[in-house]
Amino acid sequence: MTLFDSIVRDLRNLPEPKLVEVAHYLSRLHPRSHEQRRTALLATAGCMSGEDGEDFERAVKEEADRIDGDTW
Repeated sequence: MTLFDSIVRDLRNLPEPKLVEVAHYLSRLHPRSHEQRRTALLATAGCMSGEDGEDFERAVKEEADRIDGDTW
């Protein structure tokens, strides 16, 4: 049995939620996926206007030190 066949056999025995995790992991491993994310990041970096950026920075500073106990 080849390594590929062994992996496929193991995948066939996984429940669907675990297969979704595997699919996400595999998509991150694919080199094209990295390049697509990098391209998207470069296309959108710095696109927030000055006023929007200042509002965002102010909101982060005001909320960053607060812990929301409802999220745990």
